[in-house]
Amino acid sequence: MKPRPERCDVAVVGAGTSGVVAALAAARRGARVALVEATGRIGGMAIHGLHRFVCGLFCAGGDRPGDFLHGDTTLDFCRHLAGGDPAANAVRRGRVWLLPFAGGQALETCAGELLSRESNIRLHLRDPAVRAARAGDRLEEIELASGLVLKPGAAIDCTGTADLCRLAGGAVERPVAPAMAGYGFEVRGIQAPKADPMGLSIAVPLRLRREVEAGRLAAHLAFTTWEPGHEPGSGWVKLAVPVQSLARARDDAEAVWAVLKNDPAFGRGEIVRYLPAPLSRETGHLVGNYVLTGEDVRTARKFPDGIARNAWPLEQWTEDAGVVFRYLPDGEWHDVPRRCLQPKTGPENLLCAGAAISADSAAAASIRVMGVCMALGEAAARLSLDFP
Repeated sequence: MKPRPERCDVAVVGAGTSGVVAALAAARRGARVALVEATGRIGGMAIHGLHRFVCGLFCAGGDRPGDFLHGDTTLDFCRHLAGGDPAANAVRRGRVWLLPFAGGQALETCAGELLSRESNIRLHLRDPAVRAARAGDRLEEIELASGLVLKPGAAIDCTGTADLCRLAGGAVERPVAPAMAGYGFEVRGIQAPKADPMGLSIAVPLRLRREVEAGRLAAHLAFTTWEPGHEPGSGWVKLAVPVQSLARARDDAEAVWAVLKNDPAFGRGEIVRYLPAPLSRETGHLVGNYVLTGEDVRTARKFPDGIARNAWPLEQWTEDAGVVFRYLPDGEWHDVPRRCLQPKTGPENLLCAGAAISADSAAAASIRVMGVCMALGEAAARLSLDFP
């Protein structure tokens, strides 16, 4: 017997940080929310270990963080995650301000605790959306793999790949030259006193770059970095992997480790875990009613229908240069217009939030960071309650 259809005010598909904040924001405004996640865990890519900072919460520059750029639900999530006021806990790295947190498990726990407090959120884990049915210009049904059919008043695609928009007839574009993916492994047993006086954050990429120049490592491994962990003697080795090399990511990681093991600081270290798979920075973008451009971001453009703000630089990962940052003017931000969340050919009661909104690759290199994705989820939740 098929499950009975389940009615809800808002269906949020994808329980990464964008989807979690969207669900919280809608529920706190009185909506009945179905939060759908294809995997068995909440938190999305951010729970896998490479993420240690929330980016995109403040403008660049200044001796202290400026005003928080986003809404109350995003602020509450970040306060809960950081254990205090985000502005008081933020740290400066170059020209930008970052909010440190204790890693993937802490983020997953934070999300779970906040969701559990909302009685009108129903969480569906391990149950991806497989069909979306329309009636005219409206999305009427979302069928899950379990057979459950959701009948939402509105829906928000927070999959990061615009999968729900695609199921509902919205056009999705693949990037011509997608950004390099992230991969890495966690190491423990590092002997800090034996590290190079420059520190491992400088010594690791320098040593690997020399190996690349000598022809002993693949060229893209010159962009490998070291991120210290929260526990003494621990950290993450982070690789940037070209899309065409994703199948060889584990081999790349082992080649890097073979080099680092010869360093006195790593001699007694051991790998305690690899990422389960490379993490794509860019997979596809909704074709919306407006395509946000890199020029819109860089020039801090404001829009009459702006629904979220962003000040993170264009953080572009390419095979020839690694990562290149292009900054907005200090103290400035750009708007994300509502039209970037609306499918051009999709139903009117469906919105897209997170990394897959309508944007070119340059703009996507700025808006895909965690803080901005949360803000887009919150904005989409607010908008979704306006649908009749």
